Amino acid sequence: MELLPDEPILIATGKDPLTVHDFADMFEESAKLLQDVEHTIYRVSDFREATSSFMDLIGMSRLASKGNSGSTTDLRIKAILIGTRQWVNLARTIFEQPQYSAMRLPTLENVEDALVYARAHIAN
Repeated sequence: MELLPDEPILIATGKDPLTVHDFADMFEESAKLLQDVEHTIYRVSDFREATSSFMDLIGMSRLASKGNSGSTTDLRIKAILIGTRQWVNLARTIFEQPQYSAMRLPTLENVEDALVYARAHIAN
């Protein structure tokens, strides 16, 4: 996890294999970094090198949709996913289901594109 200096952008990198425990750690670390933050933070989650079991994906989606501090549904966080592999597409599809959060998550190919996306939204 890296909070960019002087920008409301947090970069998280997931490696293979990624588990529900890893997601819980990411949310906990995000909550710590955002402890005194009241404005929107863009969390760029780089999953280009991540894979998980289907059950872990379901568990991650459940965890992400609980609305806990630091989670994807924390109102201060705007999530951006990085990756083109089937895993990222499946994870996004699961998370967008109504029983999890029904949130549309932008999915881009690399960190550079995600930073351009986040900075454009910050500027508006």
